Amino acid sequence: MRRLTLLLAIVLLISAVGTRVSPAQDSLDIVAVVDDAPISKIDLLVRLQLVLQSMGLKDSPQIRARLAPEVLRSLIDDMLKKTEAQRQGITATKAEVQRALAQIAAANNMSVEQFNKAIEQNPLVEQAFAEEAASQIAWEKLIRNKLAPTVNVTSQDIDEEMRRVKESFDKPQYEVAEIFISADQADQDAAARQSAERLMDQLRQGAEFGRLAQQFSQTPTAAKGGLIGWIRPDQVDQEIADVLLKMKPGEINGPIRSTGGYFILQLRDIRQGGAAKANPDDTIVSLKQIFLPVDSTAPKDKIEEVLRKVNLVRTQVKNCNDMDRIGRDYMPPDSIDLGRSTVGELPEELKPFGRDLPVDQVSPPVQVETGIGIFMICDRQVAQTGMPTRDQVTRSLIALRIDQLARGYLRDLRRAAVIDIRNAAL
Repeated sequence: MRRLTLLLAIVLLISAVGTRVSPAQDSLDIVAVVDDAPISKIDLLVRLQLVLQSMGLKDSPQIRARLAPEVLRSLIDDMLKKTEAQRQGITATKAEVQRALAQIAAANNMSVEQFNKAIEQNPLVEQAFAEEAASQIAWEKLIRNKLAPTVNVTSQDIDEEMRRVKESFDKPQYEVAEIFISADQADQDAAARQSAERLMDQLRQGAEFGRLAQQFSQTPTAAKGGLIGWIRPDQVDQEIADVLLKMKPGEINGPIRSTGGYFILQLRDIRQGGAAKANPDDTIVSLKQIFLPVDSTAPKDKIEEVLRKVNLVRTQVKNCNDMDRIGRDYMPPDSIDLGRSTVGELPEELKPFGRDLPVDQVSPPVQVETGIGIFMICDRQVAQTGMPTRDQVTRSLIALRIDQLARGYLRDLRRAAVIDIRNAAL
């Protein structure tokens, strides 16, 4: 209920702003231009209000002034990601955006109906949620489809990592989350450091680390609230390792200058090396879906019609190859494969499948707020104690390199773009 009140407050605030800022006003109301695409003052204000409310921060001119440059930077990155994905022919489907919005609603203990009622009172707010979700979905699909297939991990790479793991197996491990602000060129360093310092100020004033990471961190870990997971000091740059070794669980430290930019670190926990109790939610699964959109508020006969169709598809699917082959008739091919993730990262309704559904067995139909789907586990790597397997090390190296490629890809987009920042003051 509190979250609903916050969302309604956003709607009312933006409505009030809308009476003062007319879309027809001159270029003074344009805060930035990315190539030929403008970002308006109202775009910035809407996103800023969403950030403030999602982080639980009290709105004030001082907080707006501190966060506005970071929010504008986030808007610029979103525009770059969206434009590049479109250039590559990759977009987010309406069903994918609706599922993302349903997850936002669920994360705030709201039904989709409550969420929609809260945001549909003003098209600007509704559009801001949808555009941010669509941009992130398209970018993740681009990374998965374009960059991931280019990653090559050799046997020598794996052998070297296995050797390092063995040497440090009995040493402490650190559960770390990050916020990363890029500084790819020398002339960006001062601005990036100021951005990181402003975010540290918000953390000192009580902002929640995970939400801040989701909004502003410029690495793929942002989608998980900045969580990197359990790491060893030898896996990170020396500047990061030196800081980690001095931190205590619960502490936040930064900004730290390292490769590519500035880091803010949160140390969540420390555990001793060696054999540890396996967590079932650390099991890694490869998941595919066939999902047919239908709103949960649709007429009963419409929902039943979609359910019959899903059940018919279910009888035709015998393995993961069938999921790809048959799924193409019902949804975009690049939306079928949900990739690899830990069970703990799956939506709540899919976690039981991640833990217990046999490989190559289709799930029962799952109805959510935005549609009905069937799912299949194509591979499962059960979490184990002791030394990681060669396969686990391989996947870890691949994930690290995809992360590096994604960061470099966005860096190149920034360098190639003509970005004219005019005025971020509100």
